Parts: sequence; C-alpha cells; structure tokens
Amino acid sequence: MDKYVLILAGGLGKRMNMDIPKQFIPIAGRPVLMHTIIKFREYDPKMQIVVIIPKEHIQLWKELCTEFSFNVEHQIVQGGKERFYSVRSGLKRVLNESLVLIHDGVRPLVSHETIERVVNTSIEKGNAIPYMDITQSVRKLYNGRSKMINRTNLKAIQTPQGFHSNMIKEAYAKRYRKSFTDDASVLEAIGYEINLVKGNNKNLKITNSTDIHLVDCLMKL
Repeated sequence: MDKYVLILAGGLGKRMNMDIPKQFIPIAGRPVLMHTIIKFREYDPKMQIVVIIPKEHIQLWKELCTEFSFNVEHQIVQGGKERFYSVRSGLKRVLNESLVLIHDGVRPLVSHETIERVVNTSIEKGNAIPYMDITQSVRKLYNGRSKMINRTNLKAIQTPQGFHSNMIKEAYAKRYRKSFTDDASVLEAIGYEINLVKGNNKNLKITNSTDIHLVDCLMKL
C-alpha cells in the first residue's frame, strides 16, 4: 500500500509574538518544519510527503529551502482558511488506494515508533490516532464554578493520525463543522470508530515560545 503524509504548516504564530510563523522558526540549525519533514523521510524513504502551506507563506518556504539547502523531496499544496479545508486540499494529491497520515508541522519530535504504531494499526483496522495519558489533575468549569473529573478515561491526542484514503476522503467530502478538532473527529462524524495507539512524550505541539525552548533542549539530548 502506498503511503502519504500530509504535513500541515498553516500556523500564524500569533501566540508567539513573533513576525515569523512558528513552523519556520529555526531550531537546532534549521526551521521546525524541515525537522518534521526529515522525520517522515527517515522513517520511510518512499513515503509521499505533501506539505500544506498558506498561500502567503509559500514563497517564504521556497526561500528558506534555498537558504538552508533543503532538498528533501516534497509536494507543496496551498492551504485553506480552516484546517479542514487545508486537509481537503491535500487529500486531492493522494492517488489510488493508499494509507494517509496527517501530521502537525510543528510536532518535529514525533518518534519513528509512534509513526510505526499508527501505520500498522491503520493498515489493519482502517485508522489510528496516537494518545498520551493525562498526568495532571483536571477540572471542569461550569457556571463560574469548577468540579474535579476523573482523568482515567481522558487522553491527550497527538498526530500523526492515520487513515485508509477512501475512508478519510469520504469524511472530508462532507460539510465543515466548527466542532471538528482534528481529523479523527471528522471521521467519527460519519460513524466510524476511532482506534487509539500509544504516542510519545516528546511529541509536543509547538504553540508558544516556551515550547520552542523546550523542543530545542530535547533535540540536544
């Protein structure tokens, strides 16, 4: 089965208070997005890599690739206004019956083991998403008050999320809903059960400047 990974690089970095989008910030010698692409190329040299970037950032990305002599083969797709439409655009590049992984471009520390678990379970069962146990106490807010809830059955979800292409294309052919939080929620909306596999602790999603420093330190370990 052919394999594709759609890497979403549409963040604007508003929470970073920086002029450059977070996926393009240099860490350990190259932009975050390049580290992410390399992870998947190292995992499977034959995997088709599709990078989805907002129209206004495509030229910047091309310039960065030249500046950093980045020659890992990948396709570039123009992203949409919402994540949903970006994924839908990326899926148009998926040919034939394939396995599709969808990953956040600002998660450069996903492990090959996590990718492997997602791939294997997706091939066997049709889909898979990685999770981590929640270790901190969790409270639910309501009417200005809060209540502790049992975290045992709560999981923090990561990417990449994997799907048979026919399954995820069917889901993304439906109408967008604001309630969609990830690709699994889009698939779940048309009636599919979602399969969970173990993720990895270092697979952080960079959302603020603290995350940048943390990921930089983890890369140096």
